[in-house]
Amino acid sequence: MIESSKTVGIQGGRGSFNEQAALNNLANHGIPIYQLRYLHTTENVFKSLESQEIDFGQFAVRNSLGGEVEESVEAMSGRDFSVVGTYQIKIAHALMISPKAKITDIETIITHPQVLRQCEQNLKKFYSNIKLNVCEGELIDPAKVAELLSEEKLPKSVATVSNKFLAQIHNLKVVAEDLQDSDDNYTTFLLVKPIGA
Repeated sequence: MIESSKTVGIQGGRGSFNEQAALNNLANHGIPIYQLRYLHTTENVFKSLESQEIDFGQFAVRNSLGGEVEESVEAMSGRDFSVVGTYQIKIAHALMISPKAKITDIETIITHPQVLRQCEQNLKKFYSNIKLNVCEGELIDPAKVAELLSEEKLPKSVATVSNKFLAQIHNLKVVAEDLQDSDDNYTTFLLVKPIGA
């Protein structure tokens, strides 16, 4: 019998740590053939599960430095689902800017609140003059910020902090790496499906 492809919705976008976690772990959790759907928020993952647009969902639930991922805790609240697997990946954060910008142009860093918690001391130490911002909806995802920066839909005074692979995918400049406050930085992800599925 040929195994059919499953659709897995993830909290992040292309190049995100969520994508990295999925690529590294889905096959080990019984999903060897799959398509990823980039949903940017945990709430979107659950909505897509409930409307049966995806077979499985994946999102971050905890980080060793930043604690619980509040976005995911809120989205899970009051919902019924079945946990298929739990896995961890090591996290290293990079600061990325538009290829047309210099670091001196940067006025605001837009990223996920978890990233700000994981990099709090280093951001204060090295970039205390830059405003730190968390946005609503899909812009909570640094992968979405990186995508919009590359399309020049955000001003070049904006930067983001996340997985350095975002810079490769979206042609951004990496101006700093390893911004996490400790090298011992791991995020735990849940792989879920609807109950009875």
